[in-house]
Amino acid sequence: MKIFLSASSEVSVLEDTKEIIQILQNAGVDVYLEDETAKSLKWKYRSIKNVDADILMVIGSDKSLLSRLLEFEDTDTPILPIASKGQPDFLFDITVSDFDYLIEDIISGNWGREPRSRLSIEIDGQKGPTALNDVGIFARKSATLIRYSLFLNGEQFLKDGSDGIIVSTPTGSTAYSLSVGGPVVLSPAAVISIIPVNSINPANRPTIVSNDTEIEIRNISCSVTVEAILDGQLRKKVKQGTITIKKAENDVIFVQLSKEKIADLRGKLSRKTEEFDDLAQDLPPSAKLVLKVLEYKGPLTQKEIITESILPPRTARYALSILISEGLVTKRISLRDSRQGIYRVNEQSEKR
Repeated sequence: MKIFLSASSEVSVLEDTKEIIQILQNAGVDVYLEDETAKSLKWKYRSIKNVDADILMVIGSDKSLLSRLLEFEDTDTPILPIASKGQPDFLFDITVSDFDYLIEDIISGNWGREPRSRLSIEIDGQKGPTALNDVGIFARKSATLIRYSLFLNGEQFLKDGSDGIIVSTPTGSTAYSLSVGGPVVLSPAAVISIIPVNSINPANRPTIVSNDTEIEIRNISCSVTVEAILDGQLRKKVKQGTITIKKAENDVIFVQLSKEKIADLRGKLSRKTEEFDDLAQDLPPSAKLVLKVLEYKGPLTQKEIITESILPPRTARYALSILISEGLVTKRISLRDSRQGIYRVNEQSEKR
């Protein structure tokens, strides 16, 4: 069996990666590492295009998985995400500590293939990468109104002015779109969600369309630069004011392990989410949004939080002060720049 492995560059993740490599090699698996991971571990690397791998393992977090999928968008190799944290992330069923329990199933082929739809995007006529979760269209400067026309299959559906608009797959429905009032959509559903963000027209609500719909956002105008943000990872300038989004031709394939064996692991994630929601239910909307961003993106500086949340700086600072006072978020001095603070979800609050 051949396994191609990719991991994020954090020290803790690389340590987990070494552990996974050791387990795989002991089981007689041929292991190949992608470029950046190999350099970090001082290992020979291979391009995924040159390896006929049975599985592509991605070790890290949701953020690292989404980044890798943007890079490996053409691969049809089944993907197995492995969380390096103590608990599964939203796109991860298993963690490094669970790997020993599941290695026999992985090697013996006792797993299925779970297709998940992606979004294909064209910006001003130029094709961009495919997105697993969502495409967000926002002004580069937060709290700046953008105006646009939404067309579905060539027919105008609405005109709007808002802070932005998010187009989401079912997989992405529990990500950014959920934070701005979008619906939760079960993954097999053949639909795409369209969510205006703080529309000036209260009648413009989230819309669900069939995933064979061509979505066009035309006549985009704003006093500052507008960007299309793919999976929260990649930003593309919108210069001529036209974006076309539709379901990508090829789905991404995830490894689907035994439902019986991962039932307990899914239970961990469910319990984590429920407990976290209980802690956050009395927070103001801005604090809930910042908490969701930190939970989804991991540790961030204040500037990064403002960018990711699209909140005005003053509102973001207020939200952070509430989260810190409630013990939900901690602030540490950045080792790279002592003038900056790094904000992260308080691990103790997650364990309550």
